[in-house]
Amino acid sequence: MKYLYAFAFALLFCCSSVFAQVHTKDSLQAYTLFLQKQNTTAKDYILNLFTKYDIVILCERDHREITQYNLICDILADTRFSCEVGAIYCEIGNMAYNKAINRFLQDDTLSPDEVEQGILTFHRNIYGASLWEKANYSYLLQSVHSINKNLGNNKIEVFGLERGVNWETVTQADILRRNVSTDATFRDAVLAENFINYHRYSRTGKALIILNYRHAFMQDIAGRCNAGRYIYDTYGDRVANVYINSFSLAPDGTVQAVQEGLWDAAFAMEQKDNIGFDLVNTPFGNASFDMIPFATTLTYAQVFTGMVYYTHFTQLRIVQGMPNFVDDEFAREMQRRYRLEGNLPPDIETLKQRYNRVIDRTYQEEFPAATKQVELWVNDNDN
Repeated sequence: MKYLYAFAFALLFCCSSVFAQVHTKDSLQAYTLFLQKQNTTAKDYILNLFTKYDIVILCERDHREITQYNLICDILADTRFSCEVGAIYCEIGNMAYNKAINRFLQDDTLSPDEVEQGILTFHRNIYGASLWEKANYSYLLQSVHSINKNLGNNKIEVFGLERGVNWETVTQADILRRNVSTDATFRDAVLAENFINYHRYSRTGKALIILNYRHAFMQDIAGRCNAGRYIYDTYGDRVANVYINSFSLAPDGTVQAVQEGLWDAAFAMEQKDNIGFDLVNTPFGNASFDMIPFATTLTYAQVFTGMVYYTHFTQLRIVQGMPNFVDDEFAREMQRRYRLEGNLPPDIETLKQRYNRVIDRTYQEEFPAATKQVELWVNDNDN
């Protein structure tokens, strides 16, 4: 629960009452009837968007959730992506290492041990003294390296958009510049600027971008300047953004099911867990926008171009920590980073215990109250 409050406040959204949702069985039927006519897979929907748009932004779920990266890596493995798009740009990732990462991802001479060690090193260097412990970053790099081994000249590139530092040559002045660029006031502008600078050199002129939560919105909401809006300001109607099924936040920061469980119930009842569609002029697009924990008059179609539903809510998975993420040698490096950042470092055993413990649990286990919201709709419809 502590993480949920931190997550909500980190997004700097003011908490206030959301508009009351009035849902009935007729509401549920409108969703199920619509879904009965939808048959495009999530992967194909996203790839098909590139026939109309140059840039597609995916609204990443909870950073910790890993099944969404099954979808992302499935998209990357499709030859349409490597030939027609070619690059993925990620909110998470230290741009100081982008050149090294892409040399690594395109090197098919490496042994399995060298690949494993290289990915571990890049993952350790995303931030600083506080590590990025979400396992999906390593999963993404591992998948891209494996995909690239089977490609010719059209190898996939990965670009991190976070302004970081090179930890081998870092100075305290570098730390100060990084801290300014990652401040919430400037971070979205920095993410967008970095994307725009990298995209100038794209071999295809197209891009897939992964931005979490509000950063993917192509408009500013409640006074928050969002990276998606900066990108839209530059590229206009060449940009689409896609909502990946997730959760919403209540005014107190707790997790609840979207539309009080109605959406997930509709997908469950129609037995569809891998599908994508445009939102305009649909029951989903016309629904009031309830992702955020405060009042808004927006609808989902006013915030997103499209939606993909990939894996039912209860089966979404949180995976954090990795075995041997921190060994004795790297723990000493972390202590050095703490000191560079002006903080007192924890002891080595504390660091190892903090990051080497693997957490793997489903949303059903993590968010039982939200799961109950979905079950109430399904059970009520059965009666």
